[in-house]
Amino acid sequence: MSAALVAVSGGRDSVVLLHWLLSQGRRDLIVCHLNHGLRGKESDLDAAFVRRLAKKHGLACEIAKTDVSALAKARRLSLETAARQARHDFFANLAAKHGTPHVYLAHHAEDQAETVLANACRGTGLAGISGMKPEQSLENGLVLHRPLLAWRRAVIDACIAAHKLRFREDSSNNSRLHRRNRLRHDILPKLNQALDRDVVPALTRLAAHAARDDDCLNALTLEWLRVHAPDQPDGSLRLTPAFKALHPALLTRLLRHWLAARGVPALDQAHIDAALTLLQPGGPAKINLPGGHHLRRKAARLFVQAAS
Repeated sequence: MSAALVAVSGGRDSVVLLHWLLSQGRRDLIVCHLNHGLRGKESDLDAAFVRRLAKKHGLACEIAKTDVSALAKARRLSLETAARQARHDFFANLAAKHGTPHVYLAHHAEDQAETVLANACRGTGLAGISGMKPEQSLENGLVLHRPLLAWRRAVIDACIAAHKLRFREDSSNNSRLHRRNRLRHDILPKLNQALDRDVVPALTRLAAHAARDDDCLNALTLEWLRVHAPDQPDGSLRLTPAFKALHPALLTRLLRHWLAARGVPALDQAHIDAALTLLQPGGPAKINLPGGHHLRRKAARLFVQAAS
């Protein structure tokens, strides 16, 4: 693999990730740290720690600062979502600068369990239940790598102790203001107690099963499109009897994939459900889609009308 970015917050997880990568012989790493500006001097000290850590190992280091709170307000997002978007923007800029799409992240098994549980509680489909993937390609070209995804937090703590690794404690990790912290400190322990077992392995196993089934259904969808619905010169999708007879699990995926391929952004299940109404007898002939797009039904075909 070519040079890669490695996200280092200064906390124990990312410090162990960097240690592990170095132990694997990786020396072509660019240490990346985004100061979210949420904890004042503490955030600045985290950035200084990361810079010293990179220098200690003779690695290139990229540090930037952004006002995540202001970003969240401007985009009407939660702090967690705004912070994630800011990090992805940061990584994308550095990927272009350094000519590498690869980014290493320090997510571990407990992070995966929290993600699966949070997604399940908001009514997600298989993709959400799948949680995070060990390797994930994003639409912006980034390739995310999570080599510690199967590691338990106890293993990370043991690595810290065995190698006497220094790290920074993030005081906000104990705050109940953030949803993930409530899941970590309150919900998961209560589930363990209520079920008299450690639920993390079960949740990560659920994620693996869901990812497997999701991949299978996506592959079947793409194959159906290739065989039965090749691209038309006018960009339309023919509403054949075979199309309408598809199982809903395939039909909804097919519509999602077809719409996304035509440049419709930020699709969610509500948009797909609305698109399905165009297939019903007496259903509407037009619906609105994100980005100012419209989906129209005419002469047994679907057309995407782009924003003017």
